[in-house]
Amino acid sequence: MNSEDNSTRRTFLKVTGTVGVGGITGLAGCTGGGDSDSGGDSSGGDSNGGGGGGGEDTTEEQNTATPQEDRGDASVREEYGLPELDYPLEETLNVFQWTDYWPSGTVEIFEKAYGVDVSVSNYASNEEMFNKLKAGGSGQFDLTFPSDYMVSIMQSQDLLQPLDTGKLTHWDNLEPMWKDDAPYDPTDDRYSAPYFWGTSGVAWNSEMTPDIEGTPSWEVMWDEKYQGQITMLNDMRETIGAALKYLGYSLNTTDEAEIEEAKQLLIDQKPLLLTYSSVSRAAALQNQEASPLHCWSGDAFVAYWELYEDDSSPINYVVPQEGGVVWVDTAAITKNAKSPNAAHAFINFLLNAKMNAEIANYLYYPTPNGAAKEFVDEAALNNPSIYPPEDVFEKLEFIENIGQATKLYSEAWTEIKNA
Repeated sequence: MNSEDNSTRRTFLKVTGTVGVGGITGLAGCTGGGDSDSGGDSSGGDSNGGGGGGGEDTTEEQNTATPQEDRGDASVREEYGLPELDYPLEETLNVFQWTDYWPSGTVEIFEKAYGVDVSVSNYASNEEMFNKLKAGGSGQFDLTFPSDYMVSIMQSQDLLQPLDTGKLTHWDNLEPMWKDDAPYDPTDDRYSAPYFWGTSGVAWNSEMTPDIEGTPSWEVMWDEKYQGQITMLNDMRETIGAALKYLGYSLNTTDEAEIEEAKQLLIDQKPLLLTYSSVSRAAALQNQEASPLHCWSGDAFVAYWELYEDDSSPINYVVPQEGGVVWVDTAAITKNAKSPNAAHAFINFLLNAKMNAEIANYLYYPTPNGAAKEFVDEAALNNPSIYPPEDVFEKLEFIENIGQATKLYSEAWTEIKNA
């Protein structure tokens, strides 16, 4: 995305203020069950969190590290407030990241500051990333960016190493709720650093469904008047989770009766659906192919912006009255990283207040970095479309690794899809 795009988006925020209570956040959705409609299972695999691939993760020799003060440009570090590091850095860093998740030039600043050559490869879904590491070994990459639920799955599959927060001088820049309360990273050790976050909920095109207003209930996705134009995410946990929230249950329930009730509710919904899909949700909104639809906040934001004209857009997005999913993408170091110190340095770089704010002002995702907010565009900070108000946030839940109960969800999902 070029600077003209970013400038225009900044203008948009200043003139609009809001785009529906509950918040449109970010650009392309970065979490969930992936970008394909092949099965959409955001559990990541079997009931123990396992998932594809059978490659054995053999320990590989780490790259040679040299003192940081001997490399890099001190003037760049000073310009951005980047620290002098008291641990040696390897000469290279191999990153596995979502596409277009920081502005152009971000990596180059780190390279100049610390004298580390960075290689970045991209993936389109958590499952794609997970399966590649399982098949080829975690040592293929030093640093990756799993979403919340995938952190615990990868940790249980021995694909990650604990962070040494002593090497993260900017760790305390994180707001307490993101630093101290991470249900997706529940062990005594910390395996992930929060990067950016968002939500999932209901979006609609008011030119197609003009009678939907305000903050609807999940009930709108079962309204017969929209038969043939409703779509749900092709994602087991997200879609069963939506039904569970509609019923007043936790989307992480392990109660068999509650899961059964949600299953039946989704089977009853089937005649109303156009399709299950997790791809091209923005296009479906823009082209009036579907409305209302269940989607990640970023998809709705893309559609909103594409149709934005004369200070308005027909696209709306909200977290329904009963609540929904909150997700966070994180930075994590692989178990057999060849450059673990450089990986720590890069995470610390992303946690730097000025750097994090530059990324936030590019993405317009909400940041978990409290110190960065001093440098984030005020229009973004004050926009509930980006930062949901407290009463909405209280109704959101992370998708968690539910262990053996995943089998109950998988069986229910199979019955739903085959109904």
